[in-house]
Amino acid sequence: MREHLTSRRGFLQAGAALGTVAALAVPVAVLPKAEAAEHPDAELLLLGAEFERNLVLLKAEMERNAPVRERYDRAVERWKGDPNREPFDNFVKRRVVVERDDAIDREDDFFNAMDALTERIRAKPATGLAGLAVKARVAAYDSCTPWKPDSHPDLQEWDKQCLLSFFREVERMAKEAAHV
Repeated sequence: MREHLTSRRGFLQAGAALGTVAALAVPVAVLPKAEAAEHPDAELLLLGAEFERNLVLLKAEMERNAPVRERYDRAVERWKGDPNREPFDNFVKRRVVVERDDAIDREDDFFNAMDALTERIRAKPATGLAGLAVKARVAAYDSCTPWKPDSHPDLQEWDKQCLLSFFREVERMAKEAAHV
C-alpha cells in the first residue's frame, strides 16, 4: 500500500520536505550565547533548532526504512498477482510484514515526537520575526509544503506555491533582521 502524499509520512517519503537544514535556527546561531538567552523569542528559537534536528533524524529513519517498505510493496504486489494466493492473514505472519510493521512503528515514534514538538511551537506566541520564522517552518511541515530551495514553483500546486512564497518571505525578513 502506498502512502498518500497528503500525509506527512507520504510527503517526506517523496523526499520534498527536508529543505535546508536548520534554516530557521540561523538567528540563534549568530547571536552570542548571552544575547540568545535574552532574545524575546529564545524559547521558540531553541524549539525551532530542536525541530530541525528532529526533522533530519526523521528523514534519516525513513530513508533507513525505505528498503523494508520497498520489499513489503513488492511482496504485496506478488501476493495480489498470485491467483492461488494464500489468505492475507498467513501473508501478514511472514517476516517482511513484521519487519515493515517494526519500521513503521519506529517512524510513528518519530512522528509522535514531532507532533508533540510542533504543538509546543504552535502554543508559544512569537514576539518577533525570528519566532515567526520558526512558526512558518512548522506550518510548512504541518501543511506538507515543500521547503526545498531548488523546488520549482511550476511543479507545485497553486496553494503550496502561495504558502511557500509567504513562508520564505518571513524567513528572509527574519534573516535580514538578524543581519545574516
